[in-house]
Parts: sequence; C-alpha cells; structure tokens
Amino acid sequence: MGSTKSYGYMKDHEEVLHELDFVPFFEDISVEIPEGGTMDVQMHDGSHLRIRKLERDFDPTDRLAALAALEEAEAKGEVLTGVLYVNTHKPTFIELLNLCDDPVATLPESKVRPPRAVLDQVMEELR
Repeated sequence: MGSTKSYGYMKDHEEVLHELDFVPFFEDISVEIPEGGTMDVQMHDGSHLRIRKLERDFDPTDRLAALAALEEAEAKGEVLTGVLYVNTHKPTFIELLNLCDDPVATLPESKVRPPRAVLDQVMEELR
C-alpha cells in the first residue's frame, strides 16, 4: 500500500480541506488615522484591530528601529501601518526586473515580443 503521507497516496485520495476559490463580498473598510495615532477598527466578523499609523519622523532606513517598533506594537496588541523598512543598499524590484518607464501598451511590438530563438531558449530551460 505504501505510506499514507506520500505524494502518490495524497493524489489518489485527494480531499478538499478548504474552499479557496470562494471569497465572500464585504464592503471595504476605510479609516483615516492621523500620523502617530491609534484607532480601533471593527472588522466584518465583529472582531477589532487596533491600528497605529507610524509617526512622520519614523526613519524607514533604520532596520533596528523597525524591528523595535514591530515588537512594541505586538506587545500593545497593535498593527502598524506605514513604511516600516526600506533597504536602500539593495536594488528595487523595478531595477531587478529592468523595467522601462513607458507603459507596456505603448511599446512597439519589437520591444515586447522576443525573437523566436529567445523563446526557444526559454522553453528549453523550462523543460
């Protein structure tokens, strides 16, 4: 029979644990919190989140301050909102992907459609 924890067993005896394709509709919850302020926000299920907006003078390049702020917020039962940490020594996502400033819809076909040889190479690497 084999292990009941193996991939093959699980594929043969697949049971749905969660309905992940269903997302119930709820109205958006939107609040305005002043910088450095805290607000209790009621969720749709009746639970509450205590949200604190970072102060304007918070330095998002200070990693230790970001970690300390997270620990302090957790101890108080708060959820922080705002930019907590930015590593300025690493390239941005846009730089990593080498994206251009122009919208893709405005680029000529020669820029958005790679040559056949490049597509063949990519497909070969994905095999």
